[in-house]
Formats: sequence, C-alpha cells, structure tokens
Amino acid sequence: MTIANIRLPTSGGDDELMYQEEIEALSDSMARVLTDECDSLALHAYMDGKSDLDDQVWKRASELGWMAAALPERFGGMNVGPYGLEALHTALGRRAAPGPFVATLSAAQWLSEIGPEELQAEYLPLIASGQLKVGIPVAIGSGPMLSHTGSTLSGQLDVLGSADAGLIIAPVGSGQTVEAWALLKPATACVTLSPQEIWDPTREICALHCASAPMIALLPDPDGNIGRRLQRHVALALAADSLGAASNISAQTIDYLKSRVQFGRPIASFQAIKHRAVDMIASIAMQRHLLAQGVESAAADSPDADMWAALAKAGATEAFAFVSGDCIQLHGGVGHTWEFDPHIYAKRARLNEALAADNRALRDFAATALAAITRQGHSTTELGI
Repeated sequence: MTIANIRLPTSGGDDELMYQEEIEALSDSMARVLTDECDSLALHAYMDGKSDLDDQVWKRASELGWMAAALPERFGGMNVGPYGLEALHTALGRRAAPGPFVATLSAAQWLSEIGPEELQAEYLPLIASGQLKVGIPVAIGSGPMLSHTGSTLSGQLDVLGSADAGLIIAPVGSGQTVEAWALLKPATACVTLSPQEIWDPTREICALHCASAPMIALLPDPDGNIGRRLQRHVALALAADSLGAASNISAQTIDYLKSRVQFGRPIASFQAIKHRAVDMIASIAMQRHLLAQGVESAAADSPDADMWAALAKAGATEAFAFVSGDCIQLHGGVGHTWEFDPHIYAKRARLNEALAADNRALRDFAATALAAITRQGHSTTELGI
C-alpha cells in the first residue's frame, strides 16, 4: 500500500468507507516498516550512541512518501490531511521513533493552510521530499518571543526540531502578546541553533539566538488564530504519538506479566495486577475517542477544532505518562534499568506533556471556548462521532 493509492471521500457512503479502509491500510504499512526498522534493539543502540537511527527513519519516511501524506497534491503531497497525520504520528509513537517529525509535519500542515502561495510553493515540496526540516517553538502562545525591527529579528527562544533545521517558525511580539509569526533561515551569521541536553534523547530541542537576523516573512496574527492553528496541529501530533506509544509499551508490559512467574504462577494471574492492566488499557481507549473527535474536527476545519485538539493533547499525554510510569513499576526492579524499554517511553511521555502548552492552560482554553460556543447557541455534541 502506497500513499499514491489514497483517495479522498467525495460524498460519503462507499467513497468514505473506501477512504477509511485505505487510511487503515496506510497505517498498517507504516507500522510494519517501523517495526522492522525501529525495533527495540535499534532504539537502544541509538540511545547508546551507536547508530544514526533518527537519520535512517527520516530517510525511510521520505522515500516512502510519508512526509507528503497530508500536503496538497500541487506541492507533491497526497492530501490525506489530519487523518493521515494521525496514522503517521501514531506509528512513530508506537516505536518511540527519533527525529523531528512532530515539528516538521505540524509546520508543513500549518503552512499549507495559512501561508502565502509563494512560501508554500518554495518550502512545501522540500518538506514533502524530506529535504527540509523545520523548527517550531517549544511553547506556542506563551514564553519567550523574538522582537523585530524593520525586517530583522532579535532575541532567543527554545525550538523543537533539530540542529540541522533549514527553516524556523518563531513568534514575534512584546510582553506577553504574540503579534505575528516569522519565518527565518538559521544558516546565517546572525542566527545560531544550539542543541540542548534534555531527558528524552529521541527528540531534540535547540536554543535559537538571533541578532538582527533577516526574516523570510512576517505573518501578522492580531487575533491569535494563526498561532492557535499551529498549536492545533502540534497538539494532535503529540496526542497521536502519545497514544501510539502508550499502546505499545502497555502491550509489552502485559506480555512480560504473562511470562514472569512468582509463587509458582504468572503474575498476570494476580487480581491486583489484572486491575492495573485494565486501568492502563481503559485510559488509552478513552483518550482514543477524544483524539478521533479532534482529528475529525481538524479535518473539517470546524470552529471548535482548536478546543478538541487542546483536550486531546492534555488527555493523551497525561494518559501516556500514567501508563509509562505504571509499566516501569509492573516490570519490577528491571523496569528501572537502561536495558528495558519502559524508561524510554516514560521520558518521551514527560516531554510530550510539556510541549506545545501546559495542559492546565489547554484545558482553561477549552473551557473558555466551550462557553463561547454555548453562548452562540451551538453544541459540540452535534459533531458526529
């Protein structure tokens, strides 16, 4: 199954069913490739500094057309939108695959929706082919911002992406207010992008320093809609990544419980252990429905899409943190060791929680959005899920 076979639904019915089946086939294909090329042994070798797995996965994803999945056809994409991105981020999350996928794919979707045509034509084909990596702010809508004087930028902020990113999307403003979003290239004498040491080696955060750096473009954002749209795509990416990862590490742990014997029988037969396993599975299942609502709303560009994305990110990342932490405990003493997988997923979970925006802030935003929708006489329950 290749992305080139994907067709968008046109009028519901058989077309929509066929589209769903093809997205599922694409998801299965991604899962098979990553299971083969980013298994536990490969991931541990990468964590030990013995391989360039991040570059290998990036190259493979580019060769198979995954980077183009959600982009419009006129830019080399296949136009499968948020549904395709959900499938990809879920598959990457299941294997805790390293690389700047969240930042680059979210930025590409954002640019395809709000960017001027000339910027789209220049950068989206490069992203679709895997030639361009993009950096985005670690915190969207809050935290440090760059200041601009004329056509230059100054300041510093933390960026999610990679040290070899060829494009940076940065907030511009003063005080606590984001006034615009700037695009700049880090490969200039006025810009430095320095990798920072973080607890999750599968991701990279860099410190961006600008000193009168020339900008490529400045996109005004007087009402915050542009920033919220970027946050929407990052939130859904993190939610899908989290649920894919939580599903895999919980399945690994349950298999381990079935093989570990205490008092002459597998510990998976103990009632207390069964309850903890059910709690993990139930928490993942509930958040899957919330993510599905967020993806559907984003695909329809619904007015409440930002609300659902915020709730999906907050719920999924917290569920992932709960599951990964419990998996460490359920492995017993070995769960804390470097040789086993749970610590890798626990570190990824904690970083996912921190990225994009604080989960409490996201829920506050969702509550405010829900109140506004109610005052307008609408109901979010009218959406079909």
